[in-house]
Amino acid sequence: MNSGRVKFLLIVFIFIFPFIVSYYLSKDYWAGGDIETSNYGSFINPILNISDTEFVNYNGNTRLINDLKDKWTLIYNMPLECNSDCMEEIHLIRQVNIALGKDMNRLQRILLIPQSIQQVSLQKILTEYPKLIIVKKDNSSFPQTIKKIDNNFVLFLSDPLGNVILGYEKKFKGKKLLKDIKKLFKLSKIG
Repeated sequence: MNSGRVKFLLIVFIFIFPFIVSYYLSKDYWAGGDIETSNYGSFINPILNISDTEFVNYNGNTRLINDLKDKWTLIYNMPLECNSDCMEEIHLIRQVNIALGKDMNRLQRILLIPQSIQQVSLQKILTEYPKLIIVKKDNSSFPQTIKKIDNNFVLFLSDPLGNVILGYEKKFKGKKLLKDIKKLFKLSKIG
């Protein structure tokens, strides 16, 4: 081959190579393949917006979720029977909030309690976790909207705009939850 033909083929290869590589890397997206992510929680699909919902707190007062906007929110869906695992998860959520350090005020915590909760258990939670927002599971729109999400999740993460974006199953790991939140805080300018 002469040098002119080699140069021509090299130029053609230089321009075609990026298209070949991009096709190879993107074929999973077109084929509906799983997209690898670095988060530990599961994406809520479709994203659920709770910004216009209302709830009844433990005192019986009705409030709007919009009153709680502008912060990231962890929502723990308490089971009917709150055993030691449940109490440990509630404690873990607070520890994750404290571990955020200077960003801890960007996060708030909501506990969805069943209507049949014993008063002794409620008083214990109120005493140990005074900054926890306690919401009754009733027929108000907030608990009913959360109920629409897959029942395997016990913990949800909502952004400051009121979109529930991540869900975590029972026995979630605090370090992994903390990593997800820190990553979101780093990438987000809201909340």
